[in-house]
Amino acid sequence: MNFEIDPRFKDHLRNLKQVFLYVTDECNLRCAQCLYKPDLTFHLKEKEIELPKALALVSDFREMGALKLTIMGGEPTLYGNRLNHEPLTTLIAHAKTVGYEYVRMDTNGTFEPALLAKLGELDEISFSLDGPTAEINDKLRGTGTFKKCVSNIRKAVALGYHVDITCCLHHGLLQRGTDGRVLLDSLVDFAASLGVRRVNFHDLFKTGAPRDTWTGDWDIPLQRWLDAYAQIQSNISAGLYRIPVRIPQSFVAKREFERNPSYYGYCPAKLGERALVHPNGVIRICSLLIGTPYGIGRFYDNKIVWDESSTNELRDHQINIPTPCTNQDKNRSFGDFVPLCVSFKPKQDELIWVQKLSWEGKGHN
Repeated sequence: MNFEIDPRFKDHLRNLKQVFLYVTDECNLRCAQCLYKPDLTFHLKEKEIELPKALALVSDFREMGALKLTIMGGEPTLYGNRLNHEPLTTLIAHAKTVGYEYVRMDTNGTFEPALLAKLGELDEISFSLDGPTAEINDKLRGTGTFKKCVSNIRKAVALGYHVDITCCLHHGLLQRGTDGRVLLDSLVDFAASLGVRRVNFHDLFKTGAPRDTWTGDWDIPLQRWLDAYAQIQSNISAGLYRIPVRIPQSFVAKREFERNPSYYGYCPAKLGERALVHPNGVIRICSLLIGTPYGIGRFYDNKIVWDESSTNELRDHQINIPTPCTNQDKNRSFGDFVPLCVSFKPKQDELIWVQKLSWEGKGHN
């Protein structure tokens, strides 16, 4: 081990399978729905994880059992861009050398295309695109972003990369286009036409989590989401999409949750299967707490310490009891429904859940 790690940290992450490494808080965009704006706009000191420290963290988390590494930001292609991107390419190569089975990168796709020739060891590049046209996408992500991103997607596919699209499922995608189709369906078709392997949707709700500040007026009302989700799942089951679609369920009826809490109560914080590592030293589990001081530990001075303060994110979790998501507003009523983890995406074909956590083997029937 490179870091002196608190035994309590190791014990809680004894099922560690994946690491989300936020290598930099710098970003060249300010997307309307961005979850990370607090970390993009306010820094006391650290804005990125220095390469030696990043290499050490990646090695130690692999030794703790992590199999999958996601390189994130900010915008990760800005990591070491003044050094010809060598910090980024060195980190990717190091992760594969120490034995990560799957290394991926999330990007806004607006980088200089020459960078693609240097990222050959990546198992996946996931591009952020929030609409099938510039008119829809650029309202959220900025003028010209659609053109740049799609151009780099085409180049990445041509170079043989496994390419995914990550899309925030905003109310604009539930509108119907001139052809009468829901724009979400048009986005999936457009992605398939580009050679993209899969579309991964993230939801946008205002549920009392810190990220609510940044969704603007693009969020989706509950009933509209329930109707849309039912239709999307019907389309998936009927094989109407040309490529796989992963989408969070987000809510379930209270009665259904009570019927099978071990399934619907999925919670990464309780499982201890992931770590989100940030430049300011905070290590957390739940992405809903990004932009807050909450986490389970911190790294500094070659140590990883357990958070013993009131900002330990596990304090309000009933660790051994399956519950609806407790990082969303406990005082807000969703009627007959309860919120689920934003990572709860049933029937997903994913390394971590299917092969390692038996995602569909939790007794759901």
